[in-house]
Amino acid sequence: MNARLPFAPPGRQLDGREPQQLAATVVGAEEAWTDLLEYPTDDRGYAEIFLDEHVGVWVLEWTDDERDTGYHDHDRSAGAVHVARSAISHEHLRLGQRPVGDRVPTGEGRFDEIHRMRREPGSGPTVPIHAYSPPLERAGQYGEQEDGLLHRVPTSSEEHLSPKMSSHLVSLR
Repeated sequence: MNARLPFAPPGRQLDGREPQQLAATVVGAEEAWTDLLEYPTDDRGYAEIFLDEHVGVWVLEWTDDERDTGYHDHDRSAGAVHVARSAISHEHLRLGQRPVGDRVPTGEGRFDEIHRMRREPGSGPTVPIHAYSPPLERAGQYGEQEDGLLHRVPTSSEEHLSPKMSSHLVSLR
């Protein structure tokens, strides 16, 4: 068993809903992540719980109601989030239709391809656990450019996700 995971690492890339199951299991094992929370001085803090060539697991903490990931995908990685504390607002992008969203409280999770998340306003410090397989290396962020069309901006996993509008779009795919 890994010192941070409450089970032996899977040793392979995860399929289907397995990233969601992994995130939910880690949420239930608070000893794997509570000491990593640093009470961010900014509006967001994060720490790696586990990383190998097949899986990446992270704990995040949001303290600002204005924190918004913007619409994004996880490139080639399957991604899942499970709320450990408080609540998030979660929306998934639907082309040709208005986005659909809901409140995701403690103990629940989501798994989507193109989505955005933010802390549920007034809900206090929010802690979601994120799981990716393979580990997240790149993301695609979506925003409207001056031409009025939606574009995808490839970004490194090191970059903080945030809403992308025309002034932020530099390289388009």
